[in-house]
Amino acid sequence: MQKSQLDKWIHGHHKESYQPPKVFVIGCSDLSQYLLAVEYKHKLEPIKIDEEPVHFESLDMVKEELHRLGVERAYLRLHNAYDEFGPDDGTPLYQDVELSLTTH
Repeated sequence: MQKSQLDKWIHGHHKESYQPPKVFVIGCSDLSQYLLAVEYKHKLEPIKIDEEPVHFESLDMVKEELHRLGVERAYLRLHNAYDEFGPDDGTPLYQDVELSLTTH
């Protein structure tokens, strides 16, 4: 999803039943960058600018961008790249943690 589309989705005219998009910050234990994604039709769509996924060097930079976009709630999705086989009980290979987006 293009960043401009997400911006229009968040700031467009909405019905009373409107639910804001669920935004994820994707982090992986072997990478030093973060990606933004939005849940759309039960799938995560990376946020892009000109077909390139948007990367951030720190969580602070991500939070600043989310604040600019008007996102009120986001989740940090952490993947463990070193867990080669994962658990046997079918639990997901990631963990979601709600980010605090309040500014001080």
